Amino acid sequence: MKNFPDRDGPVTKRSISLKMTVLTRQMHKSFDQSVVSIGVTRSQWTLIAVIARRPAATQREIAEILEMSEAAAGRLIDRLVADGVLERRQKEDDRRAYCIHLTESASAILDKISAVATEHEKVVFAGFSDDDLKKFDAYLTMVAANVAGGR
Repeated sequence: MKNFPDRDGPVTKRSISLKMTVLTRQMHKSFDQSVVSIGVTRSQWTLIAVIARRPAATQREIAEILEMSEAAAGRLIDRLVADGVLERRQKEDDRRAYCIHLTESASAILDKISAVATEHEKVVFAGFSDDDLKKFDAYLTMVAANVAGGR
C-alpha cells in the first residue's frame, strides 16, 4: 500500500478509507480467481455462504443480506436450484414463502470454498497475532456500526 500518498500527514481517515476500498477489491478479485476452478461465481459462492450461515432464510432475507433486489436473488437461487446446490422448501408458518436450504452437493462446494478461504486468510493475515486480530476485528466492528448508523 505504499502507493497511497498522504498529503495531510502520516495517517488520515481518507487514506485509511481508500486503503479499505482498494483492499476489498483486491481481496475479492484474488478470491474469485481462486474459486473459478470450483466452477462458481462470486454471486454464487456468496449466496451459498449466506445459506450455510443462515439455513432456511427466505428469498427476501437473502436479498437483504446480499444487498440486491429480490428478483436478482430469485434468479440466482433459481440457477443454484437447477444446478442441484439449493432447494426451496415451503415455510412452515407462511405457505406463501419458501425457505432456501443447501443440498448435499453443496457440502462439497463449501468444503472447497473453505479450503480456498483458509489459504487466503493465511496470506492476508500473515504476521498478525491473535491479539492483533481481536483488535482489528473490534475496529472493523466499530467501522461497520458507524457505516450502518450513517445510512
